[in-house]
Amino acid sequence: MLSQIQPHFLYNSLSVVKGLCQTDPGQAELAVDHFSDFLRGNMDSLTMDKPIGFAKELEHTRHYLSLEKLRFPDKLHVVYDIRTTLFHLPTLTLQPIVENAVRYGVTKTKVGGTVKISTRETDTAFVLTVEDNGAGFDPMKHHDDGRTHIGIQNVRDRLARMSGGTLTVES
Repeated sequence: MLSQIQPHFLYNSLSVVKGLCQTDPGQAELAVDHFSDFLRGNMDSLTMDKPIGFAKELEHTRHYLSLEKLRFPDKLHVVYDIRTTLFHLPTLTLQPIVENAVRYGVTKTKVGGTVKISTRETDTAFVLTVEDNGAGFDPMKHHDDGRTHIGIQNVRDRLARMSGGTLTVES
């Protein structure tokens, strides 16, 4: 999980805060609040050995998205269709999936796009869906770019181990 805390995101967020300090101190203060709450959520996750309530994971993801919207105000749009929060999942499950949708989907297109987060309950399961209308990708393709790309597999493994859940990726 520690490897999922991306240094580039931390640096980029601090750069946004620095710029806002000069142009919009009120917005900079709000950004610092989101940044500190995001970091606290990541640090807290390192000691979690059992699933957490979805509402807490969604709050953590909202902090992440608030910071990304400051970086990409005209490119990133977010839609929430949350029909249930009455389930638990491993910590750092939603945020890394949303981060992939932002990094490899929405921000890879000239005009940006939308990330949609939705939940629903069926007779047998809770379904959490993250969708984006970004660039798309081949989920079976091996990325040979010198980076580890373990985020999705890490989420998949923890879902299976901690809550009997599954993760399906489609493009």
